Amino acid sequence: MATDRNVRRERRRAQTFEKTERSRRVGRLFAYSMLTFWAVLSLVPIYFLFILSFQQLGVNLTVRDINWFPINPNWENYVNLFQLDAPYWIERRPIWRWVFNSGLVALIPTISNLVFDAAGGYALAKMRFPGRGLIFGLVIATMTIPEFITFIPLYRMMSDFEWMNTFWALLFPGFAGVAGIFLMKQSIQSLPSSLIDAARIDACSEWRIFWKIVMPLSKPVLAIIGITSFMAGWNSYFWPYLVAQSRNMLTLQAGLSSMMGAGATGLPPSSNDLGVVMAGATLAAIPMIIVFFLFQKYIVQGITVGGVKG
Repeated sequence: MATDRNVRRERRRAQTFEKTERSRRVGRLFAYSMLTFWAVLSLVPIYFLFILSFQQLGVNLTVRDINWFPINPNWENYVNLFQLDAPYWIERRPIWRWVFNSGLVALIPTISNLVFDAAGGYALAKMRFPGRGLIFGLVIATMTIPEFITFIPLYRMMSDFEWMNTFWALLFPGFAGVAGIFLMKQSIQSLPSSLIDAARIDACSEWRIFWKIVMPLSKPVLAIIGITSFMAGWNSYFWPYLVAQSRNMLTLQAGLSSMMGAGATGLPPSSNDLGVVMAGATLAAIPMIIVFFLFQKYIVQGITVGGVKG
């Protein structure tokens, strides 16, 4: 009798386990299907951008111009973008200067963000001083302010400093960010204080502790701050277009807008060719695609950084 009960019990356990595994497989299949669908949906615009860069579009773009495969593909849009076959007396479009400006706006603020945000996060996380909680509260409060509200005082500041149409106007507003300070504070606070206290007992300076201990242990959060800062700087459009008063100071994104005749810096109407603009947009998207695929694991890690208890 006891043997029969044990057999029935084991059979029920096996059936329950099988049902659970079947439910898990169905759940995983549904989750992977949704993620695959969302990934394809996200990549379709980039795919069409790439396809349209090889088609002749002119000044108008309609739904009939969008095809899964390019019709009569050619490199003419890219040739026109760089004006490779233009006569020597035609004023050249400063594409490579725009690329250089975008790289500068992306790279220098990224480096400064890593240094200043890490230093601010370390001070708020591991150093004791009066008003530390108030300062952190103000950091959190400033994160609720929409970015566009700061454009007017920043523009006034650049004008008063006589930095308009200079690299200072392009770079200075992005030297530090409160979001990075918040992420660094949350990450550094999870590090064991005993490790830092032991370094202080061994007569290590705060700078050496910060540089030799804290920074190496904070590589994941530093990576996500660097990636997001670089992507934000490379994709910045409105602020460079606002402070640049000549074509040579535009970034690539603002320069592409000027090719469509937007603003006082616009090129002549004859250059308003959407196929050429698509070629320029493809050129602008390539660095972002490369950065994403190279550092995607850090992007996934950075999603949970802010959830560390503090």
